[in-house]
Amino acid sequence: MAQSTADLMDGRARATLWIDSGAACVVGATFLLFREPLAALLGFPSALVLLIGVANLTYASYSGSLALLAARGSTLPRRAVDLLIGANLTWVAVCLALLVLTWREASVLGLAQVALEALFVGALALRERRLVRPFTR
Repeated sequence: MAQSTADLMDGRARATLWIDSGAACVVGATFLLFREPLAALLGFPSALVLLIGVANLTYASYSGSLALLAARGSTLPRRAVDLLIGANLTWVAVCLALLVLTWREASVLGLAQVALEALFVGALALRERRLVRPFTR
């Protein structure tokens, strides 16, 4: 059965998925590749930098799979997009918890990085809710 034009995701929605996946991939790879120098620069334990890197790459694989499906013209399942949005909102909560738990040890740069990541990921969740979710089934 052919999809109607209304079912096809628009370019802004697809771009949002690619930005989400790409940003998580860049952050994850950077945190894993430069774990020790970043730990020192940000004032975080090396294990926390590792966790952030792994979490971002895991998320990037999920959001990237949705971006690939959308690029192929597939209608995304609503539950899959709701999971994506929920994961972003959960990461915002994790970032806020990190701010509270590390504010004494972390550098100003480390705190700024976590705060900006929370803002960026929160904005992505809102954008996905507004632009991607309407094209789900």
